[in-house]
Amino acid sequence: MKVYIHLALAYLKKQRGRTIALVLGVALAVMLVFGTNVIFESQSRNQLANIYKMYGTYQGIFTNLNKDLTEKIKNDKDASKSAVAANLGNLVTDNGISMILNSTDKDYIEMSGYTLIKGHLPNKQGEIVLESQALKKMGLKEKLGETINFKIKREYKDENGLNQIYMENKSFKLVGILDKPKQYYEGYYSLRGFTYFKEGENNVLPDDFITYEEIVKLKSNANLSGKLNQIRERYNIGRQDYEVNNQLIAALNDFSAQSTNAFTYKFNILIVITAILLIYNMFNISLIDMIKQIGMMRAIGSSKKQLRLIIGFQSLFILIIGLVLGLLMGIAFSYFGIKLYSFVSTNIDVSESSVYISMKNVWNAVKVGALTVIVSSIIPIWILGMISPIEAMRKSDRSGGKQRNRGYHKLIKKISGITGEMAYKNVWRNKWRTIIIVVSVAMAGYLFINDIAVVNKESLISAMSITITNMQDNDFKLSFGTNTEPYFTGYTNDDVKAISQIEGVKKVGTKVSMIGFLESDVNDLDNDFKKYNGISNTNKNVETTIEVKGYDDDQLQGFKKYIDKGYMSSLNNSSDKYPNAVVYNYYYDILNNHKLEGIRKDLNVGDIIIIRIPVAKGDKITYEEQNVRVGALLKQEWIFRGDSTRGRYMEVILPQKYLMTISGKSTYEQISVQSKPGKDTYVYNRINKILENKPFAEMESKLSYIETYKNFGTRKLKSDFLIVSLILLIAGMNVYNTLKTNLLIRTNEFATLRAIGMTAKQLKSMIIKESIIYGLLSSIIAALIGGYRVYRFYKMLNEDYSHGFGATHLPQFKFPVIPILLYSAIVIVICILSSYVSAKKVEKLNIVEGLNVIE
Repeated sequence: MKVYIHLALAYLKKQRGRTIALVLGVALAVMLVFGTNVIFESQSRNQLANIYKMYGTYQGIFTNLNKDLTEKIKNDKDASKSAVAANLGNLVTDNGISMILNSTDKDYIEMSGYTLIKGHLPNKQGEIVLESQALKKMGLKEKLGETINFKIKREYKDENGLNQIYMENKSFKLVGILDKPKQYYEGYYSLRGFTYFKEGENNVLPDDFITYEEIVKLKSNANLSGKLNQIRERYNIGRQDYEVNNQLIAALNDFSAQSTNAFTYKFNILIVITAILLIYNMFNISLIDMIKQIGMMRAIGSSKKQLRLIIGFQSLFILIIGLVLGLLMGIAFSYFGIKLYSFVSTNIDVSESSVYISMKNVWNAVKVGALTVIVSSIIPIWILGMISPIEAMRKSDRSGGKQRNRGYHKLIKKISGITGEMAYKNVWRNKWRTIIIVVSVAMAGYLFINDIAVVNKESLISAMSITITNMQDNDFKLSFGTNTEPYFTGYTNDDVKAISQIEGVKKVGTKVSMIGFLESDVNDLDNDFKKYNGISNTNKNVETTIEVKGYDDDQLQGFKKYIDKGYMSSLNNSSDKYPNAVVYNYYYDILNNHKLEGIRKDLNVGDIIIIRIPVAKGDKITYEEQNVRVGALLKQEWIFRGDSTRGRYMEVILPQKYLMTISGKSTYEQISVQSKPGKDTYVYNRINKILENKPFAEMESKLSYIETYKNFGTRKLKSDFLIVSLILLIAGMNVYNTLKTNLLIRTNEFATLRAIGMTAKQLKSMIIKESIIYGLLSSIIAALIGGYRVYRFYKMLNEDYSHGFGATHLPQFKFPVIPILLYSAIVIVICILSSYVSAKKVEKLNIVEGLNVIE
């Protein structure tokens, strides 16, 4: 046994260059697998910890429930923990700030992620706790005991099932202050207040107006969204009365999917396959170098098993060294990569995460290293035992064979000379080795080609991002966040005038919008829509939520292209007492089939529909009924390219002036701005000045959206290209070692060629052309796979967007010529450099010594 260990080590030491390549191949595979898994686990742990602090521990929320439903959900087979709070409407300030008001429940508050930083929770009527951020937005100090005046607004259904609005003034005593991490308030959020509530007492609302909401944590973290939706369906809860804690669910999914993440899995597979090809090829090359010694050992009595131990011990030594080096490199890679990569699906910044190394990831890296070495060496080990002593002592390159001259050889000779023809024949002397080299070099090609062709392509971003397409031709859109009451805030005509006068502003548009209701006979609604919204057939007349809006005439002209039936001009051409409306009669099923579905059955141009809209009368708001005629219907693609609700509600567009008159609105919910070329930044900064003193005023920027997508694409390109570089490094070592070995085993052949008149320069040219052939063949394979991948991407994109959103005029596939040429150039340069370094020995070749070498 010791003899064979000694021989294994001796061969590894003798073949120092190939040994280094073998160890490096294993180490790189282990490094990438270990490093990416460590990065992902570290980031997902950090993300989850932050999400719990910001968004709480609940996973879903159900609203507008009665007491019986809260008990059923609490005892549901999938529910682990739940907390219930009464929905007491909204608190509205004089300047239009709005926040949700709930009853005080300690479990509800804790599961929602709030921390009480001052005072105590309400324990009697008239007491309230508010968020620190709410006080800041209201311009109030964090002073307990202060009396704060609000309007209480509560939407409810009367005895006839019609939606109504209750609104009264109410004073509260501030007894506590809640807070969340600062990062929570940098994104989308809703403000909340909590007050004392007890059934039967004189509460802030009449008991008839009160419903309940329940937050739920499930027993298992598997298929969270699916199980929450199943609970919704079990109790016939409508889509608008159900939301998931998206950030937490995304973080939990990330944490659960660490080792199976598609991003890391794809790269791990690529790097492992490339490493296997390298190691397998190196072991086969080692066999060529050892084959005569093997024949001699077989001749003096060594068994097949004993000879196989040599490769086995070599594999073991390479595995041990490769694992140690790979783990060390992986730790270094994770410290560097945690700032470069982002494997999480939320917008939480995880670049400063602490590196967490678990035994699970160490063990996974060991398994990957072992798999790489075992798969790579098992065939050479088997072949070693099959070689007969006579065959081994007679051959050095077992794959060598005579090649017949074919017609295309003359063409190759004519194009690239005799050295080109010889190079082509040399490439195919060992077909299997050539295939391994070509495949290993091509492995990274499809990833490189796809990224260059697709990632960070501005035309693709602008055409396929719904946030950008919804911007229309506007550069900016000004609106207000969710923490505002539309009837007490908005943009005035003075705001419109001030923005219009900014240097660089080309056009300004206005929009009035409000949430209303469509009255329908239950049989007129699509069956899937009823199920989706939890609408029972027991009620003959039902109200469904709609968005009612009005645009200025310039914007309406731009919307003409989305008309499916009827005419946009009908808005201003009402022939009788009923105004004409443009209707979008679709909703997007985000829970089940992810497609657009109809709302009202057989809705046609000319039909009269009944809507109810909020109307301001003094400091009160009530819903009033309006009859409108359908003057036009919008195409499905309005959801994708228009100014839509993105499929949440039916949309009804009315003439703006008419809508403002009947609703009592004097302000606008949205202002759209087009800027002149090159003036985007200036206009953006000037508008921000105007918005400074408007609480929760928001500005969407097309340029910012594009920059965000491009920055994401840039990060992806950087991370992908690091992987591509590692794969090409392994592949380059494969090419270099193969060419170098070919020179060693063909020394006699080269000496003979020199003896009959071929110059060293011609031999070197032949070797370089041989490497170029490897590069060209690899480029062809990469082009085919990469081109097909890009084609599949465009095909999937077109199918998803056309079937899901009804979108038309989508980007079409174009063969990625430029990316293919770029990759081909990189590959050929790598191959030429490998051959140039390998071919240096040819210049020093001694003809006499070379002829004495017996091949």
